[in-house]
This record gives sequence, C-alpha cells and structure tokens, in this order.
Amino acid sequence: MSPGLGRDPLPSYNSTSVGNPALCLWQQPQHILFQLANFCFALSYSAPSSKKGILFMHSVLIIGFMLLSGWAWHVICAPDIFSWNFSFLLLNIGQLVYIIYQMRPIRFDPELEEAYHMLFYPFKVSRIQFKRLVSPEFATIMSLHAGEAYAMQNLTRTDRLGLLLTGKVNVLNEINGFLHPILPCEFLDSPEFESSRASVDDKFKVSIIAASSCRYLYWQRSALEYLLVKETYLATVLTTLVARDIATKLYAMNNKIINNKGSHLDIRLPSISASLGINVNKKSKERAVNDLTKKGVPSMEPLPELPSCDDLASSGVESWLDSSSKYHSCEIVNEE
Repeated sequence: MSPGLGRDPLPSYNSTSVGNPALCLWQQPQHILFQLANFCFALSYSAPSSKKGILFMHSVLIIGFMLLSGWAWHVICAPDIFSWNFSFLLLNIGQLVYIIYQMRPIRFDPELEEAYHMLFYPFKVSRIQFKRLVSPEFATIMSLHAGEAYAMQNLTRTDRLGLLLTGKVNVLNEINGFLHPILPCEFLDSPEFESSRASVDDKFKVSIIAASSCRYLYWQRSALEYLLVKETYLATVLTTLVARDIATKLYAMNNKIINNKGSHLDIRLPSISASLGINVNKKSKERAVNDLTKKGVPSMEPLPELPSCDDLASSGVESWLDSSSKYHSCEIVNEE
C-alpha cells in the first residue's frame, strides 16, 4: 500500500474478469508525478535540432527523469524502476554539462578578434577552430619595431606564413625600390608561401620592412600543413584567403605600371603580362652589355638571322621539297 492513496497502485497484471480470461482489468490512473514526467518527455522530444534545442531537450529530460525517480521511490517503492530512471537522470546531466562547455564564449585578444571577424568569420569558421589555428602549438605572435625586417631579400627562407595584426609594413626591392604596403589583416608573405611549396630552401625575392611598430602572427610551414591535413574545411578557407591576398597584392602592383601617356595598364591582360616579361628581359640584357662595355670587353656583332619558314616557302625551297621523293612525306603510313 502506498502512503496517502489507500490502495495498491500496481495490482497484479494477471487479474482477469470472471468468465472472460482474455480480458484484463484496466488500472486506475497513476500518480501526478508519473503524468508530469511523461509530459516532460513529450515536450523534450519536440525540441528543434539546433544547439539551443538540444540544450532544452536535455534540461527537460532531467526534470522528467527526476519526477519519474521520485514517483518510483515514494509512490510505488520499486527500486529497479528508480535505479533505471536515476541512471538516465545522471546521463542527461553529463550531456547537459558537456553541451554547456561547448557553448562557452571563447574570447581572443582584440587584435586576434579583429582578424577573426575580418577573415574567418565570413567563411563560418567556428571560434573553436580559430582558437586551435592560433594556439601556441601551431602559431606564434611576434612584434616588430619600425625599421626591423620580417624578411630580407635573398637571405630569408620562405618556410612560414605571416599575418599582420597591427601596424604597417612595406615591401621593398633592390631594383624597383618600394613596391606596395601591407596593412593589418593581410598576409605578409602569401606569394612566397604559395610559390615555394616544392622547395623549402627558396629565398625571398623582396625585403619586408616594418614601417611602424607592428605585431604579426606566423605559422611554420610544417606545423601548418600538419594541422590542415586534419582540418580540411579550415584548409579550404585558408587556401582561399591566401589566393585572395595574392590577387590583392598583384592589383596593388598595377599602380606602378604606367604607359607613355600616363595611364595605368591592366596587368590581367595577357598582352600586358607578356610585354612586361619581354621588357624585363631586355632591360637585364642591356644592363649586362653596359657592364661588359665598362669593363673593356669588346662588343660582339650579333649573328645574322636565319631565314624563317615563310622565307623558305617564298623562295621556292618548299616546292622543291614537295617534288622530291626523299622529303616528300614525313608521315608514317600503316602498311596493310
């Protein structure tokens, strides 16, 4: 007999009516604790599948199993029912604590916070992923004073990737001088990092000098590649950011290219890029000839230009080749 009810809440399940053994007797409604527990279960299972929905589901399940454990302990006095429901109660408490731990707010330094919102947040990179990316295990934060070098031309190896957090950095070249600036939330050496994947012994072709006091974050190539192998989505995002940064630097170099009329050229055009390469080769050759002349080396006459295929055709040589049986055909004919 349960206290306060005056009857046995769980009579024998084998009780049947006289004359009809197949018909069982319906029991009286259970205690209010049992009803409230099942209402909590129905409410919890209707929660959405988002993080907050799962948090709500486990919270309501805890209340339901707590009510069901109280019903089993005080109303029906069933130790097995109480043990099962109390175990489910502890299991849901553990799940709730773990979800709350995952949803805890992750905060960064102001400079890292700006880099996260400017670069990684638009690509839906979570704070947990970004925290691992900038953790001391894979990344290092360094400072530069005005005039200090991040990389020196033909001296520094391209075995790392840097991201400027604060300050301003200038990119210089021995021949052309100032090339372009680097501002916060831009990569310091994205072109060198991308172009030197095949060899770790490549050297910088430019010098990167701090124009003011600045702080930057850098990753060693080996550590970064080890992380990106396991974080495939983060690898895709970082590859996209590096490619966009390289394109931005190329467009910044467009301001340095001016034609004779004073207008800027578009370096995306194939004819412009080809002519730039030809001009660079001509300037290097002229510089080498001038150096040899200054040293007293006698200048050499260029070799006469050989006739082209069009000249040969116009002079009748091609017709002679066609009429000759020896050079008539160079094709391989399959003999049947």
